[in-house]
Amino acid sequence: MPNSALSKFVSLLSALAALSAANTIHVAPTGVSGGMGTIASPLDVHSAVTKAASGDTILVEAGTYQLSTTIAIDSLNSGEAAKRKYLLAKPGTKPVFNFSGQAYASENRGILLKGSFWSIVGLEICNAGDNGMKIEGSHNRIERCVFHHNGDGGIQLGFAHQTVNPGGALCAYNEIVNCDSYANFDWGTLGGNADGFACKMHNGKGNVFKGCRAWHNSDDGWDLYETDWPVEITECWSWHNGDQTDFNDIYLAKTGKKMSSFSGNGNGIKLGGNGTGGNSKGQHVVKRCVAFNNRFKSLKGFDQNSHAGGIVIHNSTAWNNGYNFMFETEATTGSVNEFSNNVSFAPKSGLGYEFTSGAILRNNNWGLAGIVASAADFQDTTEISAMAARNPDGSLPSNGFARLVAGSDLVDKGVDVGLTFSGKAPDLGAYEFEASSQLQTKSVQGSGFERIGRAIGLRTEKAEAVAFQLFDASGSCLRTQMALPLGGIARADGLLQGLPKGIWIVRATQQGMEPMTERAAVP
Repeated sequence: MPNSALSKFVSLLSALAALSAANTIHVAPTGVSGGMGTIASPLDVHSAVTKAASGDTILVEAGTYQLSTTIAIDSLNSGEAAKRKYLLAKPGTKPVFNFSGQAYASENRGILLKGSFWSIVGLEICNAGDNGMKIEGSHNRIERCVFHHNGDGGIQLGFAHQTVNPGGALCAYNEIVNCDSYANFDWGTLGGNADGFACKMHNGKGNVFKGCRAWHNSDDGWDLYETDWPVEITECWSWHNGDQTDFNDIYLAKTGKKMSSFSGNGNGIKLGGNGTGGNSKGQHVVKRCVAFNNRFKSLKGFDQNSHAGGIVIHNSTAWNNGYNFMFETEATTGSVNEFSNNVSFAPKSGLGYEFTSGAILRNNNWGLAGIVASAADFQDTTEISAMAARNPDGSLPSNGFARLVAGSDLVDKGVDVGLTFSGKAPDLGAYEFEASSQLQTKSVQGSGFERIGRAIGLRTEKAEAVAFQLFDASGSCLRTQMALPLGGIARADGLLQGLPKGIWIVRATQQGMEPMTERAAVP
């Protein structure tokens, strides 16, 4: 056998040997440190992470794990590039790691991942005394995990204010994919730290967020404060962060008194800064993202926060934030602030965007003659649809949220920035128009919806009540009305009463059918 062929054969044998040597370690809520790691004799999760060798899979059985101490994965407890370590929810289950037994304290993370080459998939992590998960290792992948009601950010990458990270080799090349983070609140510091996702305080190179959602967190949806290297955020949604009313009851329950002040910023996606003038570094990239209903305190959808290292935002959509895009600092030499194919509408402040004179602005809706964006350009702009169940593969829901309607003047108005597109040119905003993505109803007449004067009805063969909701152009729900079908039609007589002239969004939901959405014009 030639040497080259022999070498390949030996490599194949080695790979097969490694694969066959890999183990599956079972953990369960009833697992104990003395368990065998089998289905019949499971381990507890703390013991399992210390026993897993490279290539091993820790399979997390269904149930709620009542935990009081951090799951610590040390820097020496790492996998390898070709033999990762896996901490996986058992297929078809949603295990919950509930850290309500932890005290509120900065050292009390749910999972502290200092190791590298780990994949953590399908876990729900809540009620930790600090971050739900803190990552300091590299080449880790966190996928389809949910973080909520933790005492600091849901998931945070990085270190501390004074950390030195030479060459960006530490906390580098981590991927956070198809994860959700909501209702995180640092009650001890009045909400000023708990972001949905954070990559801050001297992270390394190559960290990426993709397909993630952040909502109703006490501070920001995303925070890139004191970064040292570029971060990429792609196909992510952030809404309604920094609302004190979400946390008044929690604070009262924790402290026995009312919250007299609140420190949460409430930005959708905050892209750097250090609070005093932009010490963060790295040219961050945002692609196909959505920020809306961030209208509390700091008021920004996409926020520069004085970051001078450069920011590129392509094909992203913002509405009903205090300011949809706020970029008030020039980029330093060698970097750029560049914004292409973006959409801004219905800002609460009256000012949808602010850019320095040096910013590069290409084919954004506000710079194109005759293009006026509104909620009528989109199938759905509501929070209820943004937080809908994900697709079976963990990707963002395909329910029309932030997707364009047929005939929108935002179609084919973009410039090629290297993202895939259909038609003669890219569309504006986070999603390309696709006829197959249209919701069930395309027009009021003949689609199931019917206009009856100032009333609106839905034709249906079902007997169950129909819930009608009315939304304004910003996506805020103004009215809800229930109606029982009579003679094959459920009629909401008061839904459109008293409305001024304009375009409104009507959503109808009935048990056993997909929600249907329609634009209703009030002449």
